[in-house]
Amino acid sequence: MPLPRILIVDDNVEVRLSAAYFLEDQGFEVIEADSPSTAKQLLSVTSFDVILLDMNFARDTTSGQEGLAFLTWLQAQQGAPAVLCITGWGSVKLAVKALQLGASDFIEKPWQNAALLASIQQQLALQKKQQTQLNQTLQPEQETDIEFVWQSACMQALERKLSRVAHSDATILLCGESGVGKSHLVSWLHQHSARASGPLVSVNMGALSESLFESELFGHVKGAFTDAKQNRVGRFTMASGGTLFMDEIATLSMPLQAKLLRVLETGEYEVLGSSKTVRSDVRLICATNADLPQNVAEGTFRQDLFYRMNTLVFELLPLRERQADIIPLASYLLAKHAKRYGIATKPMDDEVIHALQTYPWPGNIRELSHVMERALLMSEESQIALQDCQLRLAQRPRTAGIMADSPAETTGTLAQMEKRMIMDVMAQEGGVTSQAAQKLGLTKSSLYRRLDKYGLKHAE
Repeated sequence: MPLPRILIVDDNVEVRLSAAYFLEDQGFEVIEADSPSTAKQLLSVTSFDVILLDMNFARDTTSGQEGLAFLTWLQAQQGAPAVLCITGWGSVKLAVKALQLGASDFIEKPWQNAALLASIQQQLALQKKQQTQLNQTLQPEQETDIEFVWQSACMQALERKLSRVAHSDATILLCGESGVGKSHLVSWLHQHSARASGPLVSVNMGALSESLFESELFGHVKGAFTDAKQNRVGRFTMASGGTLFMDEIATLSMPLQAKLLRVLETGEYEVLGSSKTVRSDVRLICATNADLPQNVAEGTFRQDLFYRMNTLVFELLPLRERQADIIPLASYLLAKHAKRYGIATKPMDDEVIHALQTYPWPGNIRELSHVMERALLMSEESQIALQDCQLRLAQRPRTAGIMADSPAETTGTLAQMEKRMIMDVMAQEGGVTSQAAQKLGLTKSSLYRRLDKYGLKHAE
C-alpha cells in the first residue's frame, strides 16, 4: 500500500523540515512547497491526502489572506484533500473563515507533535470511511437467492468462456437483443473478477445528452460551466478500482465516440474545468443490441473505437433460442418475486408450461420476468394458470411496432405467424436485411437464421 502523502505549504524552511522529519518518522510521505503557487503546481500533477497550510507568506503580513485565498481556490478543485491550517498568528475570526472555506482543522504554532499527528490520523480515518461508504453505495444489491444455473448448452458454454477471462482486465463487449440478460452477466463478471471488492458502476450511454457527456463520465469542478454549482464526481472516478459498465454503447454520436476513444487509448482523462490529468483505473464492459460491424460499415460507429472495445466479444442468444432455460428461469423468477412480495411461490400448470415454451419472447428475459411477476400477483388458485400470465398467444406478438393487419392473420401456429411477419417486414424494407432486422428488433445474424429456417430468399 502506498504511504499517505502530506503536502507542507510554508515559506519557513525550518518549519517545513521540522514537520517533515517528524511525519516521515510516523510513516508518511512528505513533499514540501514554499508558497501557494508552488503548491498549486504540485497539485496539478499529483494527489495528496492531507495539506498542512501556513496562512501567511508575505513578510510582515498576519492577516491570513494568502491562506484564505488558497483555500478558496482549492474549493473549486475536484477531489481536494483535507487541509489543516497552521499559523503563528491565529484568531477566532481567521479560524472561522478558514473552516468556512473547507479547512478541516486550525492549529497554532508552535504545535504539539502528538496533537498534529492525531489531527492528521483523524482526517485519514474520515477519508477511508467516506470511501467505504461510497463503494457500498455504488455496489449493486447482493442477491440473497441461490445463483441461477443455466440449463441450455449455449449458456453453459458461454459461462465457461467468461470464467476464463473474468479475472483479467481485458475490455469485454456483450452483444444481443434487449432483455437477453447482458446486465446479469456484467454483475456475474464483476463478482468473479479481481475487482470484486471495488464498485460496479453502470451508465446508460443512450441517456447521456451531448452537453452533459463529459460531466457524467469525467466529472466537473465548481464553476466549470454556468450550471456547475458544485463539484461532481464522474463515473470513471466512481468506478475506480472496480468495473465500469457502458450499456447501449452504439447510441453514442460520432463526436462523443471521439471523446470516449481518447480515454480508452491513453487511459487518461481530465475532469471538466480542471487541467489535472487523471489516470483511469477501471475494468470496462460494454453492451449493445446493435450490429456494430454493420454500423462501422455504414459509417455510424468509429472503427478505431470498435477495435478498442472488442478485445473479447460474446453474443447472448435470444430466449426463444434457449428453450432449455425458459421453464427453469420462469420458476426461478416466480420464487424471486414471491420473496420480494413476502408471499409463497406457486407451481405452473401444464398449459402454462406449454405456452411459455412456444411463445417467441420478443422481450426476452425482461418480458418473462414481468409475465411471472404479474401471474404470481393475479393468481387465485394453487397453481399459476394461463389466464394469470395474460399471454396473447392467438395474436401476433408486438415486435418493433408491427401488428397483424386482419383477424385472418392472427390464426395459425406461432412459427407461421413469425414467418408471415418476417415476409411482411422484408417486403416493406425492399429486401434490405439490415433494415428489416432493425425494425424487427433482431440482430442481423438472428434474422439470417430465420430466413434460412423458413426457406426465404434474401439479397444480402
